[in-house]
Amino acid sequence: MSRHLRNLALVPACLALLTGCDGSRVAGGTTETDNMVTARVIRVDSLLPDWNHPGQVPTVGTLRLDSTNMDFATSTPDGGDVVVETLDSLRLPFRIVYWDRSARLGRIQVRLDPWLQRPGCRFLLRWGLKDSTRTDSAGVWNGIPEGQVMALTSVLVDDFEGPSLRSLLPDSGIWTSVAADTASVSAPALVAAGAGRAGQVLHISYSAPVGKGYVYVGVPLANGPRNLRSLDSIVLWARGTQTILTVSFDHQGVASTKAWASRSLDSTWNRISMRPADLDPADGIGGNVGWAGVEDSVTNLNLFAARGADMWIDDVRLYGIDRDDLQ
Repeated sequence: MSRHLRNLALVPACLALLTGCDGSRVAGGTTETDNMVTARVIRVDSLLPDWNHPGQVPTVGTLRLDSTNMDFATSTPDGGDVVVETLDSLRLPFRIVYWDRSARLGRIQVRLDPWLQRPGCRFLLRWGLKDSTRTDSAGVWNGIPEGQVMALTSVLVDDFEGPSLRSLLPDSGIWTSVAADTASVSAPALVAAGAGRAGQVLHISYSAPVGKGYVYVGVPLANGPRNLRSLDSIVLWARGTQTILTVSFDHQGVASTKAWASRSLDSTWNRISMRPADLDPADGIGGNVGWAGVEDSVTNLNLFAARGADMWIDDVRLYGIDRDDLQ
């Protein structure tokens, strides 16, 4: 369980009669009423990791729900019966990122204005309500600066401006290159971008004739499988010499699987953006099981290169997740 959800334990129903903020460290919990509306008390500080303390401005906290902290069997399939509110019934803007009752997984973003960020503040997650008009997705981010939104909803994998090949991820891994069969590849190197782009970038040179092997450069995203089903997109900049770039989200384990898609590169810098829907359907080729086959257990990001002889990569960012997803 995420360390930011361990505070979701049981409390008496009478806590709903108290103010939403106090100095106590009583944990959150679940209660049930006669009309089968269920509520869980959640401490705001359980949603605010060290990297998300903006001070006297609004922020957004993320509720990661699974079978350990949510009874999905009592909810609707799409989470349409869910509401987020203070202990005195003030509705809070929230957004359901995804809700999968069958997999017992859900993710909700909740707007936390400064008054709700004080120590001891709590709110209610309620479900079992029949009214479906209760969320304000636009209001979640209203007035929050673009830079803060970026920090809360994306992770920079690497901009390659540092002195080493270690990534910028929370669990920093090292970029490595791999060649199989008769293919060959150089060690990844930090070089000047060239072709009208400033700064440093990642570069490999290789030989990978079609049908005679493959090469890739990649990095672990964390020290084990991670749920990335909230991923909106991956964005990176790339160029190559008649190169076919394949962006691959891998689960590397006893049975290695992946989800991938390819793009053609040329000598100019191209902005590559891929959403999960853009990845190839599962076909079993090369271990491709499609996004649904890896979204809950991604371990590595790998960038395959075919044809051509060189590939340059810069500014790799994942949108739709935050740093806690890769801790």
